[in-house]
Amino acid sequence: MDFSDAGKAVSRFLANRNRRLFTISTENALVTLLREGVSINEASVDSKRDLEEALRTACNDFIDHTCKVVAGDLLSIVDQLQSTNDESKAKTALLQPDTVKKTLTATSEKMQETCNVVTSQMALYLDNVATQSILLKPITKKIVKGLSEIRSVTSEVELGINGWDETSRGEVFLLLDEVEKKLKAALKSTK
Repeated sequence: MDFSDAGKAVSRFLANRNRRLFTISTENALVTLLREGVSINEASVDSKRDLEEALRTACNDFIDHTCKVVAGDLLSIVDQLQSTNDESKAKTALLQPDTVKKTLTATSEKMQETCNVVTSQMALYLDNVATQSILLKPITKKIVKGLSEIRSVTSEVELGINGWDETSRGEVFLLLDEVEKKLKAALKSTK
């Protein structure tokens, strides 16, 4: 209800000496006061769309946050690789075998514990295991995609540059497989 014109209507009501308070007609002073002083503004809001957008944003924020908690250092390497131009020498300089191995080892060691914390926190708010699974699936996909990116760049790295050789490449591939297996096992055990 909009009362913005109510002041003007009351002024006209008080100024009109011919007001008829108790007549039953459209010229009744009280009816005129209400008709002129109060208007109704209708507004339609698509609350379903707003709610869906808020839910989508919250889910995406949860997925991003959980990926950072579970495999933040690993995804940081992936972000650096993706921000580097497509020239393989630039990626080779960025990707040092010892750094990659340390990151993969650290991620692998904390994977089960971190995933357990995430799933136990989810269980506090989400009773339905299917809903939890729906939220965990994109987390797994995003981390596996990061592992694939590192695998792809590692397989293209020229041997002999920055300490890369067949042994370090093989060790990185084994660690990538280990992290992926642990991730899938940790997130699958919640189902």
